[in-house]
Amino acid sequence: MIEKKIKMVRLFTLIVLFLVFGQSNVLQAQMFSVGERGPRYSGPPSEVYIGLESMEATYKGGSNPSQGVPGAFEYSGPVVKLGYNTEGLDLYLATGGQVTGVEEASYFHTGGNFDFGINLYRSPKFRLQVPLRLSSRYTNIASNETFSIQSVNRFQFGMVSGGVGVSGEWRPTKKIRARLGALPGYGFSFATGGFFGGAIGVVDAFGKLYVDRLYNDLGVSIGYNYDFRSYDIEDDIYDYDLRGHSIEIGVTF
Repeated sequence: MIEKKIKMVRLFTLIVLFLVFGQSNVLQAQMFSVGERGPRYSGPPSEVYIGLESMEATYKGGSNPSQGVPGAFEYSGPVVKLGYNTEGLDLYLATGGQVTGVEEASYFHTGGNFDFGINLYRSPKFRLQVPLRLSSRYTNIASNETFSIQSVNRFQFGMVSGGVGVSGEWRPTKKIRARLGALPGYGFSFATGGFFGGAIGVVDAFGKLYVDRLYNDLGVSIGYNYDFRSYDIEDDIYDYDLRGHSIEIGVTF
């Protein structure tokens, strides 16, 4: 059973890599749109951003797991987030713990999203799109309560997932644009230091306001991001729901 799930994770990872690196040009060529009149959107292609995130990891497993302490990896507190995105690729990391005033636990998260999509409608001021997302992430939560239990002293899981959603962009003036979107997804989660894993459901939602080219190609952005992940692992001591709400500010160029 374990070997079968490992093979499934490896196959899914290969499919993700194939889609990202082998088929991106084909997908772009096959995209279609309705109402494709007017100039193309020409916002700055790159952005670096920093954010403050309120993260909560809540235990949802049974009251009598096979090993460890139920709820030992619960985390509640602020997280500092850094990121970079360009042309459909978003890379980020987030960390919390003593550096953000949480003494009893620490949190670390990093990953990347590759987005491409299908234009449903496009005009000089508005665009409606069905975005497709391939995502890979790694999360590590350590708790002071479980350091004495060697087998479960950390929550360490990687994941790969795919999702589809809806997004829109409104440009009321040449230098101002606003983006909104939500992408639910589903994938596989696997322990980085063990031989077990499971399924994961994700929801990403965002809203962001851009003011472009305030000085040459430099602009600014401010936005909100919602991150939800629900882990369903073989050993239910690792079954957690993670919810993050972050405010982000950035520089576009």
